[in-house]
Amino acid sequence: MTTKKKGRGGGSARQQQQPLNQQQQNPNQPQQPNNGRHTTHQNQYLQQRRQLQMQRNSRCRLFYLQRHLVLNCFNYLDQGGREAAFSVMGWSMENHQRHKQAMQRQRQIMESVKERQEWKKNIFKQVLNVEETRNANDEKGGNEDASLCKDVETRMVVSDSAHPDESRGEEEEEDREKFHDVLPPLFARVDADTLLARLNTRRLYKRLLHYRREDRRRLAEHLAKYANADGDGDTNGNGIVEESIVDIYEGDLKNHKTANRIYPKNMTISQMAQKEWNDLLVVAGMRNQGKELPYDPFPTQYELLLFSATQRAVAALASYPRSGNSLMRTMYEHTSLRVTGSDMQGGLAKHDLVGEMSVGCDKVQFVKTHFPERRGSPQFRCCRAVLLVRNPFDAIESHYNLMMTGTHTQNISPEIREKATKYWEEFAVKEIRVWKNFHKYWLQQQIPILLVRYEDLIREPAKVMSRVVQFVLEINDMGSFFGDRIDRCIKEQQEIERLGSYKPRSGGIGKSLAKYSPELIEKMKAEGFEEILEALHYGDLLKKPVEEWSKLPFLPEHALEFESSQDLIVVNQGDLSRTEKESTKWNMVKKELGIHCDCVHCKAKRSGKAEN
Repeated sequence: MTTKKKGRGGGSARQQQQPLNQQQQNPNQPQQPNNGRHTTHQNQYLQQRRQLQMQRNSRCRLFYLQRHLVLNCFNYLDQGGREAAFSVMGWSMENHQRHKQAMQRQRQIMESVKERQEWKKNIFKQVLNVEETRNANDEKGGNEDASLCKDVETRMVVSDSAHPDESRGEEEEEDREKFHDVLPPLFARVDADTLLARLNTRRLYKRLLHYRREDRRRLAEHLAKYANADGDGDTNGNGIVEESIVDIYEGDLKNHKTANRIYPKNMTISQMAQKEWNDLLVVAGMRNQGKELPYDPFPTQYELLLFSATQRAVAALASYPRSGNSLMRTMYEHTSLRVTGSDMQGGLAKHDLVGEMSVGCDKVQFVKTHFPERRGSPQFRCCRAVLLVRNPFDAIESHYNLMMTGTHTQNISPEIREKATKYWEEFAVKEIRVWKNFHKYWLQQQIPILLVRYEDLIREPAKVMSRVVQFVLEINDMGSFFGDRIDRCIKEQQEIERLGSYKPRSGGIGKSLAKYSPELIEKMKAEGFEEILEALHYGDLLKKPVEEWSKLPFLPEHALEFESSQDLIVVNQGDLSRTEKESTKWNMVKKELGIHCDCVHCKAKRSGKAEN
């Protein structure tokens, strides 16, 4: 029977026997000191090293993940937004530009390699065809086929040693210039989903800046309050205001509930928008039950938008150009948080209207159209329409400014207007016919029509939008949800200029009438548009002085709804109200007047000519 003996290091006999056995197996190896405490410290040191390495690896993975997510978000920003974001993050824009150029060169190399492979395949196909032809033909044609095969093989060897781009010349150089930027600008003609993702990403970024400003403002208010505090009951005698336990608890509780609103990992922008919409519904239910709201809602201008399908055909927003359709679209999007569509690819994507060229019921519910003033693309079915009208004098003059300047916000100078008097009078007479035929077309349609006037919209936006939302969504009872949404949109952005997507031209109701001479008004009356004025409740417009135009009586219940006998119509199908006689060659007019258009396309053309 063996007895266990403890060694000096506190270990058992089995632990001390291990080094002895190793010494017996390796007699030439020097004896190692037997110290159990040393072994314990060594194990702890190795364990700490492994833990530090694991922490370092996790930090590296987190760093690269954060960088990937941030750069993915920056991909949805335009150039100005990227520069602002990089400056906030403290990053160098030069490194980003070098990285983007490296990516472009890599794409060009990949395209060149792909083209070279395709070219080789075509050459070998030609060689195989020659071999088959040689075997099939008789001896007389054999010599010709052999020479052809030899010529093809020679071309293959020569072209294989040289790059295909160098042998093709200027055609391939033009193809190289077609490579677009890795991060295209916001106004590029890309799909609506990408435009919406960029818009929502920009809104998230602006929302963060908004809350940072609010935190600084509240901190400044608290500091000012503490500085101005006297030795009354609100202070502790040192000029510092004491907060009650209840205030501290409620603040901590609200911060905790706000922290729970943080989005889960790997959530997409569309999922974030859907989550915010669901949160709005939950908060509305709590408000109806009289419960205290757990957190304040986001500002309406920073809320995320959604595409939303509808079970029926879409509703159309029909208007003559410059009659307020962009304003109504923006107010509708703020209220319903749903993107509105359009049958045209205009320049409104840079003004946050990202539903351009989206007309299907799988994405949008409300689609803007100028048909039959112009034909959009593609054709789409419409089951109801909001007809937004504006008095013809303001609408035509605003449309004239748009065509002369190429922008939605600028006016032509008085000097240019004086030089273009002849063109202005010709345009006004032709355009009043277009205006008349446009509204005549929509008043004759047999689908449900809601008539809304622009003058009522800018004076009572809440009441008018309530009728529009109820009509478009076919809601019998608006309830408190949409009523609260409309009140928030109007109250948070009190000025009518802030409700739209862009700042409109300075003006007012009827102020454009001064640009119409009495003779010009008589010529316009000769076109017979007064009957349409009466149908749109502008009948006594010319009988009143301009100062009273802003006091026009509102439509009954701020909108008129016409009965229907037809379920659907097809928009962008049929004749236009603008014929060849009513068309104006604007390029020729601007060239004669010496006006340079400031739109993106004209600037690009001028810069290209200057380089040549």
